[in-house]
Amino acid sequence: MTPLLLALTMAQAAAAAVPQPAQPAPVEIVVFSDFQCPYCALFAQPFRELQAAGVEGVRTTVTFKHFPLSIHPRAPLAHRASLAAGEQGKFWEMHDLLFANQQRIQRDDLVGYARQLGLDVARFSKTLDEERLQKVIDADLAEGERLRVSGTPTFFVNGQPYVGTKTYAQLKQLVDGEFRRARAIAEIGDDVTSRGPADAAVTIELYADLQSPVTGPATAVIDDVMRRYPGQIRLQFRNFPLAFHPQAALAHEAAMAAAREGRFWEFLRYALDHQDSLREQDLVALAGRLGMDVDRFTATMRERRYAPRVDADVRAAASKGIRGSPAIVVNGRRIDGVPNLRVLVDYVDSALTTASKPLR
Repeated sequence: MTPLLLALTMAQAAAAAVPQPAQPAPVEIVVFSDFQCPYCALFAQPFRELQAAGVEGVRTTVTFKHFPLSIHPRAPLAHRASLAAGEQGKFWEMHDLLFANQQRIQRDDLVGYARQLGLDVARFSKTLDEERLQKVIDADLAEGERLRVSGTPTFFVNGQPYVGTKTYAQLKQLVDGEFRRARAIAEIGDDVTSRGPADAAVTIELYADLQSPVTGPATAVIDDVMRRYPGQIRLQFRNFPLAFHPQAALAHEAAMAAAREGRFWEFLRYALDHQDSLREQDLVALAGRLGMDVDRFTATMRERRYAPRVDADVRAAASKGIRGSPAIVVNGRRIDGVPNLRVLVDYVDSALTTASKPLR
């Protein structure tokens, strides 16, 4: 092999060693709307602008759900009209006309809109009276009620609910934020911040703050327990930077950037041993010592690419009632603070006993 070919082969191998960015699923926007609601009419324009122009660099899907409110007696017929137009490929065009003419949505008006859109008017009028259209609306109403929709417009961005109208700029901000969150979670999965067998009988989740002086002792106890039970425990690290530790959030974002390149545990150990050196320049220097691409690491930190990944762990902790750090969860049972070895061993033994019992 020539020196040139050898160099190219080595460069290709080095590139392959760095995981390529994961592609998150499209951001899904679902709106529950009422054609007679004045606030829905205000929201319709920015919503349609989002649908048409999208958000640069973000794939999106947009779904309209029918949610006519009982206080709007003419809304159900207008919703059937949009569905009838949709069967001729003109749902969104009818959508726009209905919101632009909210005071004129009697049956004759709707037929006139169908004619204006170049629809087969006879087919439209016949479809307008078919019960199956009302079944579609009823299904959307039932779905909205399950999701606790009580007013319109209510919309969901990847399942996160929002109520009321927004500007196009606000919608773009919400979509971009959700895209960044989904991308960060896709790139930094649990597998790169865990150690031990994926199918271990016991999972220990450690919610920790890298700037907290008690995180080191907590990890030492966990390490001791893992040595006592080889192959039986999986340790899953969870980010939980505390607000009163000024460098903690940045250190956690840096740890996620290290995880992206397979250096999480080395980074974690060093950070815990040097908690007085967690400024940005210190973290960049550490990345260099670990053999990471310093330019890429620095760009990732400046972009704050993994702040949403850290925040996802913090939100998950809050949903479980975790308020302080460290918190250790052993197969769902929580220990707050630093446990002594005996306590953690007891928790692990209990979890192993439960896991070994046959299902009845």
